[in-house]
Amino acid sequence: MTPPAFFCGAIKTAVEHLDWPDAPEIAWGTVGALRDRVLAGERPAVVVLSDAALETLAAKGLLRREKILPLGRAGTGLALRDGAPRRPIGTPEALKAALLAAESIGWADASSGATAGKHFEGVIAALGIAEAVRAKATLFRFGVEAVAACGRGEVELAVSQVTEIVNRPGVSLLGELPEPYALSTGYAAAPLEDTARARGILDRLAAPDTRAALRAIGFTA
Repeated sequence: MTPPAFFCGAIKTAVEHLDWPDAPEIAWGTVGALRDRVLAGERPAVVVLSDAALETLAAKGLLRREKILPLGRAGTGLALRDGAPRRPIGTPEALKAALLAAESIGWADASSGATAGKHFEGVIAALGIAEAVRAKATLFRFGVEAVAACGRGEVELAVSQVTEIVNRPGVSLLGELPEPYALSTGYAAAPLEDTARARGILDRLAAPDTRAALRAIGFTA
């Protein structure tokens, strides 16, 4: 049975504890992996993906742009394990120094389709420290898994969307990546079918308490 909703990990901590009148089955995944499943022929009732991924689906005629429900924007940042040294990352030079000084770093493997992981691999390449950072890296399927591992003490730093870091146990937000390496990603929901089930999911995502939960983990307008 096709899951009625494909949700990317950026909204997970905001919506996983919401009360649903008719709780949907949710398939969680990276933006790239979920987008590719739809492109390959799967048809969930609703998808929550990045703006860019939704545009790809719209261009293929798989969803209608006027039906898209914007959810907000999320920055990309570093999670710091509780008790680890808190180093500045507000400039490219400071970020480079902090990454080199960290004992271990985790992030989502870019090959999984993770937005933050793919971006971070480009950042360390641009900083000229890719080899040194990868030598002490642990790769995960999802950014939220890297953050959870950081909270368990398995890595000192984890890279993910800010929304996957805020309010997670065992970690704090060290900060967002500085310019010119900052990345703010827009996320939205869209129906792939015109059914009561799809409308119900979208209505729940648009509800005031859902919006408040998104803001609480770092989503911005």
